[in-house]
Amino acid sequence: MKERKGVNRYIKLLVLCMGASAIYLLPYLRWTYYDVLLEAIGITNKQFGITMSVYGIASMIFYAPGGWMADRFSPRKLLTAAFIITGILGLYFATYPGYLMQIVIHFVWGCAATLIFWAAMLKATRQFGDSEEQGKLFGLLEGGRGLMSTIFSAASLFAFGKLGESIGGLTGIIVAIAIINIIAGILVWFVFDDSNQGQEDESRINLKMVGQVLRMPAVWLLAFVIITCYSVYIGSTYMTPYFTQVLGATASISALIAIIRNYVLQLLGGPSGGFLATKMKSTTKVVTICFVMIVITLGGIAFLPSKASILIFLVVLMILMCSAIFAMRGIYFAIVDEVNVPLNVTGTAVGIISVIGFLPDIYMNTIAGSLLDKYPGAVGYRYLFVIMLLFSVVGLIASCLLLSKIKKQKAELF
Repeated sequence: MKERKGVNRYIKLLVLCMGASAIYLLPYLRWTYYDVLLEAIGITNKQFGITMSVYGIASMIFYAPGGWMADRFSPRKLLTAAFIITGILGLYFATYPGYLMQIVIHFVWGCAATLIFWAAMLKATRQFGDSEEQGKLFGLLEGGRGLMSTIFSAASLFAFGKLGESIGGLTGIIVAIAIINIIAGILVWFVFDDSNQGQEDESRINLKMVGQVLRMPAVWLLAFVIITCYSVYIGSTYMTPYFTQVLGATASISALIAIIRNYVLQLLGGPSGGFLATKMKSTTKVVTICFVMIVITLGGIAFLPSKASILIFLVVLMILMCSAIFAMRGIYFAIVDEVNVPLNVTGTAVGIISVIGFLPDIYMNTIAGSLLDKYPGAVGYRYLFVIMLLFSVVGLIASCLLLSKIKKQKAELF
């Protein structure tokens, strides 16, 4: 019976990874098919940008309410709704409606991704295993999402090429992704069950419980861990233009480096961090080690001379840094369990932490762009890397404080 339960939870995790990847593919199709999508919809670049801003704003404002939703309703209901809503809107999106409807679609997509999906996904993952397994499970979730994203993206690119790189080909890709979302929603409904995912009557929260979460120092420390890690992650995406514009790397080499950073390291980093956390019996210890690695590698990237002769060495430093980032991203929400946040307010805690933790989406690209415009060349990148280094130092301090708090809690139990 125990073995069946173990196999069953990994089936659930696989379905969750499938949906967790597919739900973000439609809003971010522009990253791969920008020109064709713009032509198909028939709007300006500015209007196209505004639609994504609407998605980002909706996502940001609904993180906290999404936590409340996750504590009120079972993940089964929320995940099913999020995937099916996203898929149905995707089918409508494939007809390329005008600008105003694009605004509506992207706003609802943002609601589905954060108000309904995000906290429910994390709460469901927490419920898949006991405290000792949290790091492994969250690591597998991150790695599984990366694997599914890689498979879906590669398949769509292949199909797009075979279909003539036309609007018709793009329509087929959009419809396929929409159907994958709907299938994921149906699978969740049949694979998950309400009884294992929490009891709604017991998990309904009130303002008193929200206050309880806000008074937890560990929640704020974890928020600092995530906001600093995510700031460094966004900053790391500027390594690609740094290699081409400053160090003279070819576009093909930079593209290869970007693929390694965005896909290979995510596939390996999440599960590696999870299994390491399980072996060390502490997610926070692994996060602290990751921050140490980031501080060391970023120090080298920030202060070593910007010379083409050391390009390979700088690439190695970047790979080590991004490996630590992805290992941390895969497991940092497992700390919610390690600091003993009550299960019935997990969604609320995750929502509050996410509001703070993902603020870099608002400011980090603006900071980077402003620096690179004001200080062209190596100087602007050096300033950016120093700012990233400062973020990583703050993150290291926060993780050390978390580690100290956890040790103190354990000492009080004995």
